[in-house]
Amino acid sequence: MTTLVPRRAATSARLLVDFARERGIDTHLVLRGTGLPAEGLSDPTSEITDEQELALIRNLVAELDDAPGCGFTLGASYQAAVHGIYGYALMSCATVREGIEVGTRYFDLSYAFSRATLAYADGEVRFSLDDREVPRDVRGFLLERDLSGILAHWTALWGNPVEVRRIEVNESLFGRIAPMVREHGYEVVSVSGPHTVVVDAAAVERPMPTASAAASSVLLEECAELLQRRRFRSGTAFRVREILLRAASSGATQQRVAGELGLSVRTLRRRLEEEGTSYREVVAETYSAVAEELLGAGLSVERVAHRLGYSDASSFTVAFTRWTGTTPGRRARGARG
Repeated sequence: MTTLVPRRAATSARLLVDFARERGIDTHLVLRGTGLPAEGLSDPTSEITDEQELALIRNLVAELDDAPGCGFTLGASYQAAVHGIYGYALMSCATVREGIEVGTRYFDLSYAFSRATLAYADGEVRFSLDDREVPRDVRGFLLERDLSGILAHWTALWGNPVEVRRIEVNESLFGRIAPMVREHGYEVVSVSGPHTVVVDAAAVERPMPTASAAASSVLLEECAELLQRRRFRSGTAFRVREILLRAASSGATQQRVAGELGLSVRTLRRRLEEEGTSYREVVAETYSAVAEELLGAGLSVERVAHRLGYSDASSFTVAFTRWTGTTPGRRARGARG
């Protein structure tokens, strides 16, 4: 059975390797322990895991002695086109507001490891980055990279750059980030909450210079499909699937899964809701996929039911029909032709 892991395009890894090479750092030093071949990173269709990119970033940060400013310099390389479908979808939006909303909705398609949220309040648009789950040893470097990319390129997509009122930086990284943000002409303040880029709400109503209704419709559909595939393979939902697959035959209750993740059931539900799914949906997606694979391999309905922890074939049949709209027996006969 195939094990699914969170994956992303290798383009960002190539930019990281190029950045290291430009600073005289041997490629093998930043790729050590990642399992990544240098030659494979040039293929625009190749993918790597999130953990591989994080390992590469850790190596690079270590070679740079985590010098402040390096991430900010790197961020300038993350132009819209580097983000593929996601970047082109932003460019095709009708207005700046729509571009910001699309950027937030599909932020998981970017190369960031933080979570993005969007809020409107008191005549301001607040685009926030929550990096509390980003590993501490690379958090500063990655915030530099992501802020730089947003300020250098996303605002440039809007034609005449939308005026940034201020940038709020969490107090934990304020001392590191504030000098370089000020150097680029932005007001910066220390806050106890997430890092936030604040812009004037009135300024985001203007049209995008590269707007295309026809292209936007197609690109947004592709973004939605890509995000769905990636969410199937990442985040809390991915970790839940791993546990379900490992403990299928013994029965993995929601309480047990939450316990293995070190979460309360309530927190598990909230995390899954944030990822656009639910525990019931994850169970259905996971077990229906496993069941179809086993039925296609020729296992009887009774054996598949046992593999998935059901006490009898009839209980499994009810569940499978609810998941797929057809009975396991019919699906098995269809697989045999």
